[in-house]
Amino acid sequence: MRQNPDTFAPVTRSFLSSVIAATLLVACGGDKPANKEDPAKKSETAKADDKKADDKKAEKPAEKPAEKHFDISHDKSGVLARSAAVLETEEGIDLEALHELSHHAEKMPKVEDVCRHMAKVRGASDDITKCVKETEHHIVVLGPDLYAEVAECFLEAKTPAELDVCEAAEKEIEVFLHEKPHGDNLGKEVCDKLFDHFEKLAMEDAGEEAEHVKEVLEEVRADIVVACMEQGLKSEVECAMAAKAMGDIKKCSSLL
Repeated sequence: MRQNPDTFAPVTRSFLSSVIAATLLVACGGDKPANKEDPAKKSETAKADDKKADDKKAEKPAEKPAEKHFDISHDKSGVLARSAAVLETEEGIDLEALHELSHHAEKMPKVEDVCRHMAKVRGASDDITKCVKETEHHIVVLGPDLYAEVAECFLEAKTPAELDVCEAAEKEIEVFLHEKPHGDNLGKEVCDKLFDHFEKLAMEDAGEEAEHVKEVLEEVRADIVVACMEQGLKSEVECAMAAKAMGDIKKCSSLL
Protein backbone atom coordinates (compact mmCIF):
# COMPACT_ATOMS: atom_id res chain seq x y z
CA MET A 1 0.00 0.00 0.00
CA ARG A 2 1.43 3.34 -0.98
CA GLN A 3 1.87 5.82 1.92
CA ASN A 4 1.06 9.46 1.54
CA PRO A 5 4.32 11.54 2.01
CA ASP A 6 2.34 14.36 3.49
CA THR A 7 1.24 12.12 6.37
CA PHE A 8 4.82 11.73 7.71
CA ALA A 9 6.20 15.20 6.95
CA PRO A 10 5.19 16.77 10.29
CA VAL A 11 6.66 13.85 12.21
CA THR A 12 9.93 14.08 10.32
CA ARG A 13 10.22 17.81 10.87
CA SER A 14 9.46 17.39 14.57
CA PHE A 15 12.06 14.67 14.89
CA LEU A 16 14.69 16.74 13.12
CA SER A 17 13.95 19.71 15.35
CA SER A 18 14.43 17.56 18.44
CA VAL A 19 17.75 16.22 17.16
CA ILE A 20 19.02 19.69 16.36
CA ALA A 21 17.96 21.01 19.78
CA ALA A 22 19.66 18.11 21.57
CA THR A 23 22.84 18.63 19.55
CA LEU A 24 22.96 22.32 20.43
CA LEU A 25 22.35 21.52 24.10
CA VAL A 26 25.29 19.10 24.21
CA ALA A 27 27.52 21.56 22.37
CA CYS A 28 26.68 24.29 24.90
CA GLY A 29 27.46 22.16 27.93
CA GLY A 30 24.40 20.02 28.34
CA ASP A 31 22.27 20.76 31.34
CA LYS A 32 25.24 22.27 33.32
CA PRO A 33 24.14 25.56 34.96
CA ALA A 34 25.50 28.52 33.07
CA ASN A 35 26.72 30.37 36.22
CA LYS A 36 28.45 27.43 37.94
CA GLU A 37 32.15 28.33 38.61
CA ASP A 38 34.96 25.97 37.72
CA PRO A 39 36.42 24.47 40.98
CA ALA A 40 39.99 24.99 39.74
CA LYS A 41 39.28 28.64 39.00
CA LYS A 42 37.59 29.05 42.38
CA SER A 43 40.68 27.65 44.11
CA GLU A 44 42.93 30.14 42.36
CA THR A 45 40.59 32.98 43.31
CA ALA A 46 40.62 31.91 46.95
CA LYS A 47 44.41 31.85 46.95
CA ALA A 48 44.52 35.34 45.49
CA ASP A 49 42.09 36.58 48.16
CA ASP A 50 44.17 34.97 50.91
CA LYS A 51 47.31 36.62 49.56
CA LYS A 52 45.60 40.02 49.56
CA ALA A 53 44.54 39.46 53.18
CA ASP A 54 48.10 38.49 54.19
CA ASP A 55 49.53 41.53 52.40
CA LYS A 56 47.05 43.75 54.22
CA LYS A 57 48.12 42.30 57.56
CA ALA A 58 51.78 42.82 56.67
CA GLU A 59 51.09 46.46 55.88
CA LYS A 60 49.57 47.02 59.33
CA PRO A 61 52.06 48.98 61.46
CA ALA A 62 53.58 47.15 64.43
CA GLU A 63 52.08 48.00 67.78
CA LYS A 64 54.06 50.74 69.50
CA PRO A 65 55.69 49.52 72.74
CA ALA A 66 54.53 51.13 75.95
CA GLU A 67 56.54 53.96 77.45
CA LYS A 68 58.94 53.10 80.25
CA HIS A 69 59.85 55.18 83.27
CA PHE A 70 62.45 54.57 85.97
CA ASP A 71 62.18 55.63 89.59
CA ILE A 72 65.02 58.08 90.34
CA SER A 73 64.70 57.29 94.04
CA HIS A 74 66.59 54.09 93.18
CA ASP A 75 69.72 56.21 92.74
CA LYS A 76 71.80 55.49 95.83
CA SER A 77 75.09 56.63 94.35
CA GLY A 78 77.33 59.48 95.32
CA VAL A 79 80.22 60.72 93.20
CA LEU A 80 82.59 57.95 94.26
CA ALA A 81 80.17 55.19 93.27
CA ARG A 82 79.68 56.85 89.90
CA SER A 83 83.42 57.20 89.34
CA ALA A 84 84.07 53.59 90.30
CA ALA A 85 81.15 52.22 88.25
CA VAL A 86 82.44 53.64 84.97
CA LEU A 87 85.64 51.65 85.51
CA GLU A 88 83.87 48.50 86.69
CA THR A 89 81.68 48.21 83.59
CA GLU A 90 84.64 48.62 81.24
CA GLU A 91 86.23 45.54 79.65
CA GLY A 92 89.87 45.06 80.56
CA ILE A 93 89.66 46.74 83.97
CA ASP A 94 89.21 44.66 87.12
CA LEU A 95 90.09 46.44 90.34
CA GLU A 96 88.85 44.54 93.37
CA ALA A 97 89.08 47.65 95.53
CA LEU A 98 86.32 49.23 93.42
CA HIS A 99 83.71 46.48 93.86
CA GLU A 100 82.12 47.74 97.05
CA LEU A 101 82.66 51.38 96.15
CA SER A 102 80.79 50.95 92.85
CA HIS A 103 77.88 49.10 94.46
CA HIS A 104 79.23 45.96 92.79
CA ALA A 105 78.94 47.28 89.27
CA GLU A 106 81.34 44.52 88.20
CA LYS A 107 78.31 42.22 88.21
CA MET A 108 76.46 44.44 85.76
CA PRO A 109 76.62 44.00 81.96
CA LYS A 110 79.78 45.26 80.34
CA VAL A 111 79.27 48.37 78.25
CA GLU A 112 80.62 46.58 75.17
CA ASP A 113 78.03 43.81 75.53
CA VAL A 114 75.18 46.31 75.74
CA CYS A 115 76.45 48.19 72.69
CA ARG A 116 76.86 45.01 70.64
CA HIS A 117 73.29 43.97 71.45
CA MET A 118 71.91 47.37 70.50
CA ALA A 119 73.75 47.29 67.17
CA LYS A 120 72.45 43.78 66.47
CA VAL A 121 68.83 44.75 67.19
CA ARG A 122 69.06 47.81 64.97
CA GLY A 123 70.68 45.72 62.24
CA ALA A 124 73.41 48.31 61.91
CA SER A 125 77.17 48.13 61.86
CA ASP A 126 77.43 50.89 64.44
CA ASP A 127 80.81 51.89 65.77
CA ILE A 128 80.98 49.97 69.07
CA THR A 129 83.79 52.21 70.32
CA LYS A 130 81.63 55.30 69.85
CA CYS A 131 78.71 53.64 71.65
CA VAL A 132 80.98 52.64 74.56
CA LYS A 133 82.27 56.15 75.05
CA GLU A 134 78.77 57.61 74.97
CA THR A 135 77.57 55.02 77.48
CA GLU A 136 80.41 55.82 79.87
CA HIS A 137 79.07 59.36 80.13
CA HIS A 138 75.58 58.03 80.87
CA ILE A 139 76.88 55.74 83.62
CA VAL A 140 78.37 58.67 85.52
CA VAL A 141 75.17 60.70 85.18
CA LEU A 142 72.83 57.82 86.05
CA GLY A 143 74.93 56.10 88.69
CA PRO A 144 75.38 52.32 88.89
CA ASP A 145 71.99 51.63 90.49
CA LEU A 146 69.91 53.18 87.71
CA TYR A 147 72.38 52.20 84.98
CA ALA A 148 71.79 48.55 85.90
CA GLU A 149 68.06 48.99 85.22
CA VAL A 150 68.65 50.82 81.94
CA ALA A 151 71.18 48.22 80.76
CA GLU A 152 68.67 45.46 81.47
CA CYS A 153 66.06 47.35 79.44
CA PHE A 154 68.44 47.57 76.47
CA LEU A 155 69.40 43.89 76.67
CA GLU A 156 65.74 42.80 76.77
CA ALA A 157 64.82 44.91 73.74
CA LYS A 158 64.06 42.86 70.63
CA THR A 159 63.12 45.66 68.22
CA PRO A 160 64.45 49.13 67.40
CA ALA A 161 61.20 50.59 68.77
CA GLU A 162 61.84 48.94 72.14
CA LEU A 163 65.37 50.34 72.17
CA ASP A 164 63.93 53.80 71.51
CA VAL A 165 61.68 53.41 74.55
CA CYS A 166 64.69 52.56 76.74
CA GLU A 167 66.68 55.52 75.40
CA ALA A 168 63.80 57.90 76.05
CA ALA A 169 63.52 56.63 79.62
CA GLU A 170 67.28 57.02 80.07
CA LYS A 171 67.17 60.66 78.96
CA GLU A 172 64.25 61.28 81.28
CA ILE A 173 66.32 60.03 84.24
CA GLU A 174 69.19 62.33 83.39
CA VAL A 175 66.87 65.34 83.28
CA PHE A 176 65.21 64.43 86.58
CA LEU A 177 68.51 63.86 88.39
CA HIS A 178 69.85 67.18 87.14
CA GLU A 179 66.69 69.00 88.23
CA LYS A 180 66.54 67.25 91.61
CA PRO A 181 70.11 66.68 92.82
CA HIS A 182 70.54 64.97 96.17
CA GLY A 183 74.09 66.08 96.97
CA ASP A 184 75.54 68.70 99.32
CA ASN A 185 76.00 71.37 96.65
CA LEU A 186 79.79 71.02 96.54
CA GLY A 187 81.93 73.53 94.67
CA LYS A 188 83.82 72.87 91.43
CA GLU A 189 87.24 73.39 93.01
CA VAL A 190 86.56 70.72 95.62
CA CYS A 191 85.29 68.34 92.96
CA ASP A 192 88.29 68.90 90.68
CA LYS A 193 90.62 67.97 93.55
CA LEU A 194 88.57 64.89 94.32
CA PHE A 195 88.76 63.73 90.69
CA ASP A 196 92.55 64.14 90.56
CA HIS A 197 93.01 62.24 93.83
CA PHE A 198 90.66 59.42 92.81
CA GLU A 199 92.37 59.05 89.44
CA LYS A 200 95.81 58.92 91.09
CA LEU A 201 94.77 56.18 93.53
CA ALA A 202 92.97 54.19 90.81
CA MET A 203 96.00 54.28 88.50
CA GLU A 204 98.34 53.19 91.29
CA ASP A 205 96.06 50.25 92.05
CA ALA A 206 95.65 49.29 88.39
CA GLY A 207 99.29 48.41 87.66
CA GLU A 208 99.52 47.45 83.98
CA GLU A 209 95.99 48.73 83.44
CA ALA A 210 96.93 52.22 84.68
CA GLU A 211 96.83 53.92 81.27
CA HIS A 212 93.52 52.28 80.44
CA VAL A 213 92.10 53.56 83.73
CA LYS A 214 93.35 57.05 83.00
CA GLU A 215 91.89 57.01 79.48
CA VAL A 216 88.44 56.04 80.75
CA LEU A 217 88.41 58.55 83.59
CA GLU A 218 89.69 61.43 81.49
CA GLU A 219 86.93 60.75 78.97
CA VAL A 220 84.33 61.43 81.66
CA ARG A 221 86.19 63.98 83.78
CA ALA A 222 83.66 66.76 83.16
CA ASP A 223 80.75 64.42 83.98
CA ILE A 224 82.35 63.27 87.23
CA VAL A 225 82.95 66.85 88.33
CA VAL A 226 79.31 67.75 87.61
CA ALA A 227 78.13 64.58 89.36
CA CYS A 228 80.24 65.58 92.34
CA MET A 229 78.66 69.03 92.45
CA GLU A 230 75.12 67.68 92.07
CA GLN A 231 75.14 64.27 93.79
CA GLY A 232 78.32 64.26 95.88
CA LEU A 233 78.35 64.39 99.67
CA LYS A 234 80.80 66.34 101.77
CA SER A 235 81.36 63.30 104.00
CA GLU A 236 82.42 61.00 101.15
CA VAL A 237 84.70 63.65 99.63
CA GLU A 238 86.46 64.21 102.95
CA CYS A 239 86.85 60.46 103.40
CA ALA A 240 88.25 60.02 99.89
CA MET A 241 90.73 62.89 100.17
CA ALA A 242 92.12 61.33 103.37
CA ALA A 243 92.69 57.94 101.70
CA LYS A 244 96.26 56.95 100.92
CA ALA A 245 95.37 53.99 98.70
CA MET A 246 92.39 52.61 96.83
CA GLY A 247 92.03 50.02 99.55
CA ASP A 248 91.23 52.87 101.94
CA ILE A 249 88.88 54.75 99.64
CA LYS A 250 86.47 51.84 99.17
CA LYS A 251 85.15 52.31 102.71
CA CYS A 252 84.02 55.83 101.74
CA SER A 253 81.12 54.49 99.72
CA SER A 254 77.93 56.31 100.67
CA LEU A 255 74.53 54.64 100.55
CA LEU A 256 71.93 57.40 100.62
